Amino acid sequence: MRKSLRPLPSVPQSSPIVEKPGRTSNSPKHTRSQSVEPIQYPPYDGSTSPTSKPRPLSLAISRADSIRAPTRDHSSRNQVSTHLERPDLQSFGKSSTSHLRTLSKFAQSASEDDFTIRSPEQEVVGLHGRRRLQRTDSARGKKSSASGWASRNWMDQQRQFLQAYEYLCHIGEAKEWIEDIIHKDIPPIVELEEALRDGVTLAEVVQAIQGRPVRIFRHPKLQFRHSDNIALFFRFLAEVELPELFRFELVDLYEKKNVPKVVYCIHALSWLLFRKGIVDFRIGNLVGKLQFEDHELEAMQKGLDKSGISMPNFSGMQANFDVEPEPEPVESDEDRIDRELAENEPIILDLQAQIRGAMLRIRLGNMMQRMWENEDIIVDLQSRIRGDWARQIAYYRLDMKRFAVNLQSAARGFLVRSRLRGEEEYWRDKEWEVLKVQNLFRGRKARAQVQFTKSRMQRHENGIRQFQAAIRGALERLRVGNDYEQTRMSEAGVQHIQSMIRGALIRQQIDREYAELRGSETGTVQLQAAVRASVLRRSLRADQESLRQHESIIALLQSAARGAIARRQNAQIQEKLVSSHVSWSDFHAKIRGNSLRSSLKQLQEALRAELPQIVDLQAIARGGQLRSEVADTLEQLKEQETFITSLQSYMRGFMSRQRHFSDLKALQAQTPTIVDLQSACRGFVQRQRTYELLCELNSHEPNIIDLQGVARGMMLRMEIGALLAKVEEHESAIIEIQALARGLLVRSKFVEKKKYYRENMERVIKIQSFIRGRQQGEAYKSLTSGKNPPVSTIKNFVHLLNDSDLDFDEEIEFERLRKTVVQHVRQNELAEQYIDQLDIKIALLVKNKITLDEVVKHQKHFGGHVGALLSSKDISSKDPFDLKALNKNSRRKLEHYQELFFILQTQPQYMARLFKRIREQAVAEKDTKRIEQLTMSLFGLAQKRREDYYLLKLMARSLKEEIDGCATLQEYLRGNFFWGKLFASYVRSPRDRKFLRDVFGPVIKENIIESEGLDLESDPMQIYRSAINNEELRTGRRSHRDPNIPREEAIKDPETRETFIHHLQDLRDIADQFFAMMEEVLHKMPYGVRYIASQMFAELRQRFPYEAQEQLLQIAGHWVWKSYLQPALIQPQHWGVVDRGLSPLMNRNLGEVAKVLGQVAAGRLFGGENVYLQPLNSYITEAIDRLQDIWSNLISVRDAETQFDIDEFNDLYARTKPTLYIKLADIFAIHNLVVDDLPTLCPSQDDPLREVIRELGSAKNNENELLHVSSTEITLTLNPKFHDKEDPDAAVKALFMETKRYVLYIIRVQTGTNLMEIMIRPITPEDEDRWDALVREELASHNRDRSKRLRSSAASTYTTDMTSTTLLDMDYPSLKREALQNILQLERAGRISRHNQYQELLNVIAIDIRTKHRRRIQRAKELEGVRATLSALDEKAHYLDQQLKSYNDYIEQAMITLQNKRGKRRFLLPFTRQYNHMRELQRAGRDYRFGSFKYSARNLAEKGILVSWQGYPERQWDRIDVTLSSNTVGVFEIQGSQGSMMIPGAFAEVPLDGLLQAQFDNHQFMNLFGEGKDGSGSGAVRLNVNLFLHLIFKKFYRDE
Repeated sequence: MRKSLRPLPSVPQSSPIVEKPGRTSNSPKHTRSQSVEPIQYPPYDGSTSPTSKPRPLSLAISRADSIRAPTRDHSSRNQVSTHLERPDLQSFGKSSTSHLRTLSKFAQSASEDDFTIRSPEQEVVGLHGRRRLQRTDSARGKKSSASGWASRNWMDQQRQFLQAYEYLCHIGEAKEWIEDIIHKDIPPIVELEEALRDGVTLAEVVQAIQGRPVRIFRHPKLQFRHSDNIALFFRFLAEVELPELFRFELVDLYEKKNVPKVVYCIHALSWLLFRKGIVDFRIGNLVGKLQFEDHELEAMQKGLDKSGISMPNFSGMQANFDVEPEPEPVESDEDRIDRELAENEPIILDLQAQIRGAMLRIRLGNMMQRMWENEDIIVDLQSRIRGDWARQIAYYRLDMKRFAVNLQSAARGFLVRSRLRGEEEYWRDKEWEVLKVQNLFRGRKARAQVQFTKSRMQRHENGIRQFQAAIRGALERLRVGNDYEQTRMSEAGVQHIQSMIRGALIRQQIDREYAELRGSETGTVQLQAAVRASVLRRSLRADQESLRQHESIIALLQSAARGAIARRQNAQIQEKLVSSHVSWSDFHAKIRGNSLRSSLKQLQEALRAELPQIVDLQAIARGGQLRSEVADTLEQLKEQETFITSLQSYMRGFMSRQRHFSDLKALQAQTPTIVDLQSACRGFVQRQRTYELLCELNSHEPNIIDLQGVARGMMLRMEIGALLAKVEEHESAIIEIQALARGLLVRSKFVEKKKYYRENMERVIKIQSFIRGRQQGEAYKSLTSGKNPPVSTIKNFVHLLNDSDLDFDEEIEFERLRKTVVQHVRQNELAEQYIDQLDIKIALLVKNKITLDEVVKHQKHFGGHVGALLSSKDISSKDPFDLKALNKNSRRKLEHYQELFFILQTQPQYMARLFKRIREQAVAEKDTKRIEQLTMSLFGLAQKRREDYYLLKLMARSLKEEIDGCATLQEYLRGNFFWGKLFASYVRSPRDRKFLRDVFGPVIKENIIESEGLDLESDPMQIYRSAINNEELRTGRRSHRDPNIPREEAIKDPETRETFIHHLQDLRDIADQFFAMMEEVLHKMPYGVRYIASQMFAELRQRFPYEAQEQLLQIAGHWVWKSYLQPALIQPQHWGVVDRGLSPLMNRNLGEVAKVLGQVAAGRLFGGENVYLQPLNSYITEAIDRLQDIWSNLISVRDAETQFDIDEFNDLYARTKPTLYIKLADIFAIHNLVVDDLPTLCPSQDDPLREVIRELGSAKNNENELLHVSSTEITLTLNPKFHDKEDPDAAVKALFMETKRYVLYIIRVQTGTNLMEIMIRPITPEDEDRWDALVREELASHNRDRSKRLRSSAASTYTTDMTSTTLLDMDYPSLKREALQNILQLERAGRISRHNQYQELLNVIAIDIRTKHRRRIQRAKELEGVRATLSALDEKAHYLDQQLKSYNDYIEQAMITLQNKRGKRRFLLPFTRQYNHMRELQRAGRDYRFGSFKYSARNLAEKGILVSWQGYPERQWDRIDVTLSSNTVGVFEIQGSQGSMMIPGAFAEVPLDGLLQAQFDNHQFMNLFGEGKDGSGSGAVRLNVNLFLHLIFKKFYRDE
């Protein structure tokens, strides 16, 4: 079983491993793992003392074995091996077997130790005594040094997990202490963190210490009730009064938030219990005594880095509890025996190795002899076997390929058909549901639109009504106008129609009157009858008058007649009364009735028979009667014809009057309408007349105008002539009167105005200031926003081009802070390098078991604080690197480097090709990170405007290269490009942190941090179980709800469903708040992010023109979200969004919010993987459209040239040259990087970059030339090399710049409406006087500000020579002449035009004035960013100080450990070479403090240490001695002698630091006794570095 923890061996190269006894076998056999007969190993026979019982899964030191590690029994080994000497192996060079020839070459190049087996690790697994062949260290070094920044060697790999190793050792200490307390085993160290979470082990510790049983909750799965166990442990800590400083929280253990704090608490508890006497043993110290597997250290280190917690200080625990140190143990006999065996272990191992080698060589020799005898047969057999095996493999591969191709094609076809069939069936089955959903969606959408329209109409009801009324009025007016126009066009036809209508109306009126008469015929007849009756009554009245004359006679006659009639009636009545009692009358009556009826019946029958004749007779009779009556009537009418005629006339007059009265009444009722009609008719007639008159006038307009003009002129001349005739007589008097009157009026007005001004002086001043301000504002507005500002505006604001004292101070401050930032960065880098070197020293210490003298010396050289590293450097000076201090060759090299870096900065295509090459080669992550750092160094960390511009152009060019290389849009989406990593480093700036804090800060603070009870869990199952837990905690009883139900049933729970809906609503509200905040602060987003997004959208649209632009915009926006916004939302504490750590619940809530926002940013709805978030899909759809608008506004930015006011040729005529602060190591690394991929960067052979690289030469040679430079960092002033070729318009630009400078002076001297008028205006003496005054002022300003090189006047803004007075030496005519010549040249070049009076020059000057303020704002932002960067660098320096302190603590602990291992001196055998050497030293009185050893050259050669010695062949090496001595810590003297005589020049002092550095650099050999001492020189003696170090460690740093 693999052991995760084992004790550190005393000597790593010589720590044997006890082999397990193999199975006994009587016959030899050949398997994969055993090529020779197996060797039997006898079991343990008890001849030696057995080892101590190790702890389970741990060989750590406890109280019983704290002095020594468990020893191992080596006596049971019985390994037999053979050994072939070097000459025997070299003789295989002529063999036909390739493996034997390879072995022969290996014997020639390898040393003796390459064949010697010194540890079991060098053996083949399963083949004891057989050396495992592997690559040498030099080969590894060559492989690992393929790049300039190769990965660290084995020493760094052992030390890179120092923090994880120390932490695991402390866990092992706590594990042993707990096992000693509870007296039983607990899980191993690497699993102990997880095992402690349930609190069972801690509760058992409490139970064991208190000595009484306690209630411990045990369950295989982690539950919340396990917190009761931890609470029990907390109560115990309170009982023993452990300080709060050492205690941990429940979440630290239960949720693994801070497990190191738990281990720290266990350590503190152990010391507290020991101090109080509750336990009688201390906790052990296992740091440096345990060993773990690499993957365990790596996993633990990753866990610690991911948690981000600080490691507690375990070292001062004993002092915190005032515990006396543990006394040194006394060495026992058993310990002494183990120590002596350990001292003689190398000799025993050498003896065993020689025996095994001899046996193996014998066996191998016999085998090789048999193989040589049958070499031809073996070769033939091998060739036949290889051929047959190759044919079988080829046939098998071909068959399998054909079978696989057929199978795959059939499977793909079947799968495609099945998928298509399934999809068709599925949608066919779901057709009704799809239609229903579509209808519902359409209806919902229509209802929403109608509701939205109604709500908007309700909000604007009044306006809509007014608008409708206005529309109706306009339409009515339009209709009336159209009718009027149509009426005018058809006037003649309308008049005809009107006449016809009037005729028709009259005829209709007549017909209506006739019909009325016909209808009143009866009345007329009655009237006529009444008229006739009147006539008759009139005649009767005449008769009555005549009768009244005879009234008395008639009265008597009448009375007599009446009396007779009365008497007759009385008689008849009396007769009836007398005869009334007889019935004869009735009888007679009946008879008469019957007779009458019969006669009537006969008459009727007769009449029926004669009916036709009777009818005719009646008709004739009636006709005759009627005719007679008509004749009578006619006769009577004729008699009354005059009367009737007059009656009819009377009737007709009456009816006419009645009709007239009714018409008047109707007309009076319609009087307004008639009046309107009449007015309209009159207006129309008048307009028609006017129109005809105007038409006639238009036809004679010229004549009429001439006539009017002549008439008016004649009249006016006549009036003027008459007036002048009158005035001429009194001209002098009139003039005098006019002058007096004007003077009086002016004086009176002036007095009144003066009085008024004095009374309102304050108002006048305010009005003047307001007017002047208004004029100034208008002028400034025309300057800033106007297209063509006038000359006067330019002249008024030309002073804004001057640099003020504040600008000068801010520029100096920015340069100082920028330099300070670079210094801090370099200080931190040097501190990290120092810590890495210290780490390597510690690794070499552990690996080679050296003393700590060299490490302590290296530590003292640092001097404590990180900032002290640069105390002796020149970077703190004003000029960190003076080119005058170098020689001519070095200066030339640096100039070439300046040209190289300028090209790499300003030509982004080179670095873009390099980035693409890195992605194609799949470079390791570590190398990629290094290239990223070099790129940021090349662009000065993008601190200044220029570097920021070029870095953005580089990322944009790299983006274009990658998009052009993608065939499809999906290929681009799947790519992982290097420019994205560079962008991640670019956005980690203070301005980006500020923007992200503005975007996410309010959202996270209001919704996440301040709402501590907020839970956005979207899994119904988790909500359901949380509800059950809350119910059980609230009631104290077990819930009746089953926790083990599926999610489909959990969502049906009312409480769960309500909570789930609330969570979704909270998610939607938070997302809405984010979108609102994003819309509010979008304009504050850093320009770089928006520029890259816009470039991505533009390049994608150009590369994929047939893709929908909405999709391309979605891709660009999703990249902004994923690369810029999402990391800050998920980890706000790392991006400065929040100032505190977040709880697990808050992090989970942020994850849910990020999930929803990420889905919106991706433009996709929730699918099956988030089925319970699908209710938000309707909101997601709306949010996608909203986010699309945000993305559209995001990419709407100006181009980089306009934003930064920089173009590709700006450096060619800039006033100040760009500078770059860079380390020498980075210079050479960039040089190597460019050289390695030069064919990719420069496909063309005549590329300018290739010429620069050829002039630079080799980076290694340049590094050697610049070794004498004391500073590791220099300042380079970047200069273009090929500017003449790169910018063909450079001369025109320079001429344009010079002309602007001339114009600035000219407009300050002369004035005019435009520039052309000023340029062509003659020069007056006043102009020359103004020029002389201006020259004197400029010269005085130059003299005052000579010390301030950054300050400049407005005109000198356009010149690079701040102290040049060439222009000021010219007179004004010469200045204007030069300006005119330049303007004409620029006009010929097409830069300016006289058609707009050379307005282009004024526009450019106005742009310079406007951008001056922008540059000031940009400088203020840069100052703020630099200050924030300095703060972050100080924090990092503080962290490095803490890390350095932890390393120093480790060194002190290691020193204590090594001091405890000092032993006795080794006994020297008499009459040996070393014995005689020591006696000679004693006789000579020379005593070396750390020892002296003497070897023969032959002996060192046999050990593989001595490789060659020039001037001394190998046959003389037996007579040459080499002495190794040390009298100073870490310095060794090497002397060569022949007999008793010293060899001339054979003396060298070798520091241990140099040897370790050579070993670290993978140098296999080093030269001594000459010039080269680093393996590259030409020394006389050549030594093997590793074997020489092994000898020094063995002799001078052994554990004795």
